[in-house]
Amino acid sequence: MKHTIQFNHKKNKQTKLSKLKAICSLMAEMNLNPKKFLTSFLTNNNENIAFQRQYWCTKSGWDSTLKLLETIHVFVCHKNPGKAQWEKFILNKALKIVTSQKLPSGAYPEGGYHNTKAVTEELFAPESNTQRDHKLVTDHMPFLFGLIYSKLVTQPGTATDPELKDDEDKLNDVNDPIPPTDLDGNGLGLNVEFDVDLPYDHNKLAYMVAKKICSMVAFVKNRRNNGHQLANSLTFLACGVTDRVNIFLNYIGLSSSRKTAHHALNTLSQRSRLRISNKLSKPIAKTLGSFLCFDNLDFKQKTHTKSIGQSSRMFHGTWAMTNASHFDVHSQMLLPTPKEEVKWEYVIKSQIASALLKHLATPSDSCVSINTTPPVVEQICNDTPDITMLKLMIASDNSAQGAGKVCEAIVDQSSKTSMSDFASRVQVIDGDLATCTNLTTLRTQRIPSRHKEESLVNVATIPGGAHKLWNIGIPSKNMGYKKDFTKMIQNIEKIQKASLVHCLMVVMGIKEKHLAEELPKISSARMKEVIDQTYKQFFSIEAKHDAKLHSSPKLSNLILRLSDFATVVKGNSAMKAGDIGQIMNVWKRWAVLAQGTKKLTNYSIQLPRMIILLNEVLPPGLRKVIKHSMFVAPNGKQKHFFAKDHYLENQNYWLKHFFNNTGQGANSRMFILQMSL
Repeated sequence: MKHTIQFNHKKNKQTKLSKLKAICSLMAEMNLNPKKFLTSFLTNNNENIAFQRQYWCTKSGWDSTLKLLETIHVFVCHKNPGKAQWEKFILNKALKIVTSQKLPSGAYPEGGYHNTKAVTEELFAPESNTQRDHKLVTDHMPFLFGLIYSKLVTQPGTATDPELKDDEDKLNDVNDPIPPTDLDGNGLGLNVEFDVDLPYDHNKLAYMVAKKICSMVAFVKNRRNNGHQLANSLTFLACGVTDRVNIFLNYIGLSSSRKTAHHALNTLSQRSRLRISNKLSKPIAKTLGSFLCFDNLDFKQKTHTKSIGQSSRMFHGTWAMTNASHFDVHSQMLLPTPKEEVKWEYVIKSQIASALLKHLATPSDSCVSINTTPPVVEQICNDTPDITMLKLMIASDNSAQGAGKVCEAIVDQSSKTSMSDFASRVQVIDGDLATCTNLTTLRTQRIPSRHKEESLVNVATIPGGAHKLWNIGIPSKNMGYKKDFTKMIQNIEKIQKASLVHCLMVVMGIKEKHLAEELPKISSARMKEVIDQTYKQFFSIEAKHDAKLHSSPKLSNLILRLSDFATVVKGNSAMKAGDIGQIMNVWKRWAVLAQGTKKLTNYSIQLPRMIILLNEVLPPGLRKVIKHSMFVAPNGKQKHFFAKDHYLENQNYWLKHFFNNTGQGANSRMFILQMSL
């Protein structure tokens, strides 16, 4: 007899609620509650218990741990009393973290303290500033920085706003009202004023503000964390911030005191004097001294608190910077060579092509190349120059006697160089016309001389490139923007471009028509033909000769103006590009032009003398060294070259206007011993 046995494999299903009730009942039997259980579970050191919680703090288990913490947060903050207690708890924890994170103690570079007696120029270097900021926000105070940055970077109405509930697709369809741009204004032109309404990068602004707040907190907490503040105090001093404003900036932790700034400035000036002495005592070669550039400095020395014997007065001085036999003269030395004439033809045709392509037509094909940029003749290297500003000298170079005192003052700044050593080397000096004329006059007065220290026969004067452009290219004093040489050159470029467009329209037979907004297309071969015909009709020798035969001088004046303005436009662009070959070509034309121009007597002497010196007298190696030292690229960028006299004029502007307009007034001794260095 068989018996059938049936097994019931179906288990009783338990819900989550039933499980919770069972666990709570079990904890009650064990005289525990959920809080005591979790506390014991997380603090007990038993191996079996520790094994159960081994992944709570690891990467693989952090998501579930975070979910648990979020659940506790939601439960506690469900009501206002619990929310207040939770915020108080988080604040206490945040306070402990912020208090524990601080800059390391000790002197720089191990710590955050910068001693004014040991401060160097590296404090202001962009690399040092970037490294200091990076350590502050990532190593020393990351929690406070992250908290402030997260608060600032959240913008109402954008995807970063936690209260924004719109769909992501809708957000992507809306144009961002604040496009990312450079906050430093690097995208602005040199002559474009900064507009506060321009768009800016909000993330970069939030980073900058959060970083500055962290540095201010660190400084207020411990005044020895003064890296950012010391750099700011010297910057504020240079920019003319008054003492009263600086006291407030120091109080809120944004700047060091003015007294500390002056101590640091004294240290920097002492280092600068030592560096000047070393630079002047180490010539480029045994027979070639350091390159110098002079410029006179005249400004009103202001005194805000006047008294007997203390009043405003004019200061006359000179500032400089160093950048590390029988001869027959012929007129042919000042005339362009056949090769230079061909290169100048390329320059003119490139200007004509630029006007044609921008205002009259576009090429329909690329069969014939249309060049809008002439070939480079001799390019100067754009390496960052090693420029050292010399100490401001009380002696003025406005006279021959003053120029001699300036030379003596330069030798005095080098404790390792004697006047005999100075006179034994070729000394190249850049400067404005007055400086070159006075030095030449002084040298003429002292020749012949039995003492080489007094003869100045070793001094070679080079008129500054910027002053030649300003005084020969734009000598008129009746311009609308007097002394605004940049605006004058821009106006000349506009007039030249408009004149070229008129000439092109005459050649193309459309001078009666208006310029169209949409440029017509013509073949590149036709464009080449128009450019060549325009050059032949308005720039060739035959065109100038035929224009003189007309009864009206209008055509002749137009041709002369086109030729003269072309040299100004090309001279300005070649200086910015650092093409010394094209610059010398322009200067040759100006040397001839100066012979027949009124009120350019000194330039008619100094400019030909410089050209003959650089092209005929000096040996080839020395010629190249001097030519390539006349222009510098302060930022080491292509097409950002400055004539050295132009760069020195910019430095003079800082002394005249920024340093001189401080709240405490100007002090010539402070200018000489601190500011100029």
